[in-house]
Amino acid sequence: MAVDATSDKHGNSVTRMLAALSGAALMLPGVAGAASAAAEPRANVQYGHYDEEGDRITTDVYHGDFVLPVSDYFEFTFSFDQDTYSGATPSYTVPSGISDAVTAASDIDPVSLGLRTLLLNPRFQATSREVLNDIAAGNLPPPQKPTDVTKEILRRLARQPQGDLGKPLQVMSPQPLETRNQPVLGGNFYLGPATLSLSGGYSLEPDFQATFGSGNLSLELNDKLTTLSAGYSQSNNKIIRKPVSLGGPHDHSSGGKENFEATSIYRTINLGLTQVLDKNTLFRLNGGYSWRRGFLSNPYKLVYIKDEITLDEFIQVSFIDGAKDWSSVTNLDVAGFDLFREVRPDRRNQWTVSAGLNHYFDFLDASLHFDYRYFWDNWDIKSHTFDLAWYQNLPFGVTFTPNFRYYSQSAAFFYAPFYLSPRADGFYSSDYRLSGFGKIRAGLTFSKRFAKGIELVAGFEYSIHKGSLKLGGGGEKDYADIDSYLLHAGLRMALADFSRNLDSGMGHHHRHHHAWPVPAGVMFAHMLPAANDFMVSYNYAYSNMSSGMQTSGRHHVSDQELIDKACDGGVCSFIPNRMVMHMHMLNFMYAPTSWLNLMVMPQFVHKKMDMVPLPNQPPETEGGDHRATGLGDTLLIALVKLFDVDGHHAHLGLGVSAPTGRVDITFNGLPDARDNPIQSFGMQLGSGTWDFKPSLTYTGGHERWYWGAQVNATVRLEDRNKKGYALGNEIQGHVWGGYKVMDWLAFSVRNSYRVTGDVRGNIDQDVPTFANGDPQLTPLENPRNWGGKFWDIGVGVSLKAPAGAYSGHHLSVEWLQPVIHNLNGYQLQRDGTLLVRWGYHF
Repeated sequence: MAVDATSDKHGNSVTRMLAALSGAALMLPGVAGAASAAAEPRANVQYGHYDEEGDRITTDVYHGDFVLPVSDYFEFTFSFDQDTYSGATPSYTVPSGISDAVTAASDIDPVSLGLRTLLLNPRFQATSREVLNDIAAGNLPPPQKPTDVTKEILRRLARQPQGDLGKPLQVMSPQPLETRNQPVLGGNFYLGPATLSLSGGYSLEPDFQATFGSGNLSLELNDKLTTLSAGYSQSNNKIIRKPVSLGGPHDHSSGGKENFEATSIYRTINLGLTQVLDKNTLFRLNGGYSWRRGFLSNPYKLVYIKDEITLDEFIQVSFIDGAKDWSSVTNLDVAGFDLFREVRPDRRNQWTVSAGLNHYFDFLDASLHFDYRYFWDNWDIKSHTFDLAWYQNLPFGVTFTPNFRYYSQSAAFFYAPFYLSPRADGFYSSDYRLSGFGKIRAGLTFSKRFAKGIELVAGFEYSIHKGSLKLGGGGEKDYADIDSYLLHAGLRMALADFSRNLDSGMGHHHRHHHAWPVPAGVMFAHMLPAANDFMVSYNYAYSNMSSGMQTSGRHHVSDQELIDKACDGGVCSFIPNRMVMHMHMLNFMYAPTSWLNLMVMPQFVHKKMDMVPLPNQPPETEGGDHRATGLGDTLLIALVKLFDVDGHHAHLGLGVSAPTGRVDITFNGLPDARDNPIQSFGMQLGSGTWDFKPSLTYTGGHERWYWGAQVNATVRLEDRNKKGYALGNEIQGHVWGGYKVMDWLAFSVRNSYRVTGDVRGNIDQDVPTFANGDPQLTPLENPRNWGGKFWDIGVGVSLKAPAGAYSGHHLSVEWLQPVIHNLNGYQLQRDGTLLVRWGYHF
């Protein structure tokens, strides 16, 4: 797989690489079997963390998929991928000898172009002093405007002797925290010897949208020893670069001040042959062709081109004319002095041929997988990929898999780290992923199969990217050498296997003893009844706040009151208009004894807040949406049984919340600094502190009636997190009751009351000073506008399969409606929360 030769709009191949590695990590030894619909539903969740050295791109990848058999000849498939990435990425490359003469045009964010570095450069400072001294001595006429000094400094820097023009220097730009979401729906039709697979979905990022579909037809021949396949896929893509605005959506710090939109289309055809050579050997042969048209450049990559425009032309258009109309001097998109946006051809044809061999060794109970792939395109990129993996089965259901990959590619015909003269064809790119290089990757993967239909997978991989590793030599210089690593873990579940093991190992009474329904929003309220029991559950919460700002007893507070009273240190610039939260939590519960349960509960959180400018802002001020996505805090809980008699049960919960969620997410997604204010407390992904989580739960029931009560608390164990504050302590109480209409259907009503304390401290950062002198963007960054007393009523329904293939599964849904709130300060009004929980006990 020519991963690096087919990078996405960012020039970043992390997503595809992680997907491929995650898939490979779950492969098992052996050869292909007959094509048929899944005999049982299957689910799979995966997590990967990718990190490049030198504070470059960091990516967290979350994947889930589900296969549901509908009939003997059809199965439904669904998958969802979410990637969250941030860090820094190369913006452009210049000759090291002239890097300090680079400056920015006014249509570009100058920070990303190194202007701050320029101002601190000794050559620039020395030249500045020289110019100012000449003005003071009368050797230069007094400047009529500040730009006159800048123009003279640039002229003198350009006339100074240049240093090394051969050694490239890479300039990095911060990559804002962004998220890609990709759901895919599909189905597989098994029609005798033929299998038809159809799928479609979309990929959505803040600046990139794609809709895609694919179809694949495979045919089994020769007593199912030979399989032929053919597939077609198409993707329609839209690239969007939005302007930067205070309070608006974030940008890559290299976007212009105007909207930019472009489109592209990808079409791919694949052909394949799979041949069973003997009972232990499988051979694969595949070929593919990809047709790409449209905007294939990276809208954030820049190139250095000497003499495309002269210094006098740059000064004339940028400082004197002031119109920023560069069409009279160049056809390229000007980003600065000798800096331009890259231009790649708008046509790309790609071909691939690959072959692979799997061989199983009986005496070792292991299999060897070897694959080779050759790639070439009309950009003159040619690549070779060698993959080798050894799948070793070990006792107790363990599989150990070392793997190795070597990748090498030649450079695109228009690639160069920088350009000392213009090209006749007008194509330019300094993206090192289009350079000549080699890459070595080695890793280890472990998997463990459990008898109850679960398989756990975990692995580590390390990669070295170097120009010197290219086959035949001639690769890019060491400035693009990158080391990276990948951590990945997965959980596969054959859901029907749970029921088979459950039915064979337990009686009906054992499975359901004291299993009274619990509302979906009550945590830590259920214990496993017997030693060695296990439960996997998934919890989802959706919360919406969109009815405006409020304070205790009053809704829809006026903008003027917010300006006057909601912010300390001045007036705010923006007001939050809406905030939504999606929380996903996995719960792994194990009972080492009948009286003790242990729980691990990782969370994934996505938050979005819309902001609109207050009336005190200039008319041209725009709002926008801001997002925070990633891992939340992780709960580690122990439940201890206090008593368990007919109709009554009580247990104590003791645990902690580990601060795995970020608390440094800024409004523009870039690393927090003076110019990048941190978002409000509620928009962060965690508390940032270690927290103590005690709880006490009672449940009971008689015939079809059931009831329960719980009190739980959150006690912050630290006075400050790394950003200088600690959220308030919380105590919460629940009382609920319900009625089982049928053995599998129950309804409940819950009364919930929560008290949240004040925030201690404040956000510790270099706060920017805006035109109005206000250190806050919205009222929600004020610690006085946090906490209070909240009374909610919940209405829920619970479903539980009492018997059959899905015995043991339970699903609960609850709507939590706010009733009375006594708020501290000014906060967004809560509209309600939807809570969903699915679980399986086996």
